[in-house]
Amino acid sequence: MGELQPKNLKQKLEKVSPLSPRCCIYRVPKRLRNQNEKAYTPQVVSIGPLHHGGKDLEAMEDHKIRYVKDFLERTKVSMEECFNALKEWETEIRACYAVKIEYEETELVEMVLVDSIFIFELLLRFPYPALQKEKVDRVFGKPWMQRDITYDLLLLENQIPFFILEYLYSLALTRNTIPLEANGVLSLFELTHRFLGKSVYIWPYAEMKKKLEHKQIQHFVDFVLTCHRPLPSELPNAKKLTTLTIPNATELYQSGVKFVKVDDKNIFDIKFKNGVLKIPHLRIRGSTEIFFRNLIAYEQCEFHDHYFHDYVFIMDGLVDSSKDVDLLVKAGILDSKLPDSEATASFISSLDSGPILFSKKSYVTDLCDALNAYYRVPQHKWKASLKQDYFSTPWAGLSIVVAAILVVLTFIQTVCSIMSL
Repeated sequence: MGELQPKNLKQKLEKVSPLSPRCCIYRVPKRLRNQNEKAYTPQVVSIGPLHHGGKDLEAMEDHKIRYVKDFLERTKVSMEECFNALKEWETEIRACYAVKIEYEETELVEMVLVDSIFIFELLLRFPYPALQKEKVDRVFGKPWMQRDITYDLLLLENQIPFFILEYLYSLALTRNTIPLEANGVLSLFELTHRFLGKSVYIWPYAEMKKKLEHKQIQHFVDFVLTCHRPLPSELPNAKKLTTLTIPNATELYQSGVKFVKVDDKNIFDIKFKNGVLKIPHLRIRGSTEIFFRNLIAYEQCEFHDHYFHDYVFIMDGLVDSSKDVDLLVKAGILDSKLPDSEATASFISSLDSGPILFSKKSYVTDLCDALNAYYRVPQHKWKASLKQDYFSTPWAGLSIVVAAILVVLTFIQTVCSIMSL
């Protein structure tokens, strides 16, 4: 009887491909997706292979082809030239995705080419209305469509490698089809910044340029993350968390903490010193959940640290109820377009994806320790109670003083009356 050979396993071992350092586009982990499926799923347009062919996304496919036609006519580049260039990168394109791509070579290259040109046309047409030549443009003729497409371009699963956009930009640049401005043509980073900026509240490009030039951008989610993350030299020390709780905003207020809004290009630059908690302004809009959830997912898939998750952890700790929201709104720290304070509190709470931080080093450890230490000092609560209950306004303070004077005068009068007897 001959030896049994594990043929199936042998074939699998022969076919398995090595992991690539280019991998940067991921499926969102199920534990995150289960919190809100919609926040990770394109609603209008599919980009790349992970959501291609979605029934609800078919309507945009014809418009993609129109954009491809316009790009080829304007640049005088042949479709074959573009296709063959991407075909040379087919292995690298596959390597950018963390899951196996089932599409065969021609189908994948064609899909990525169409999606890439569509995105490049969006970037180019946005600052130059003259390029929006069709009277009825599916995107720029309908502002709500532009908004929805922008949201879809912020999804981690809905990305294409940025180096393909760089290739298309070089084609357009060498053929002089990018409009001139006073300071020359806009770079691809500038075009991307202008298109995404309003949806993700990125500060002016001049302030982001240094960050972008020192990093190889992988895709749009990576672009946004790079714009918002501090430079390594600006990051606080990361330490293991000693607790998973901090006092909420109401409790801190009752302990005398003063909340101050700061205008900072880094929304994570939260500082606490001498009873003053400084927090950068946070706007909560339609894209805010997509923005946070997909950046957190990308950090957890790509990085060893979780700066966005640290920020959400702090904000979730500060906001337990509508009262906390009202305090932060009054201080100018929160600006929410959600229906009411309760909805805002629920939204902030829903962003925290659980105690993953506890096993990691966190950038907010010192901040948490400082807030907890301040809250535990009884004198802070007594002083705050006296000030808030009896000296909350000048008139309230004056009435206390007058009442005290009356008590003293009454006492003196009583003593004098007794002595005169």
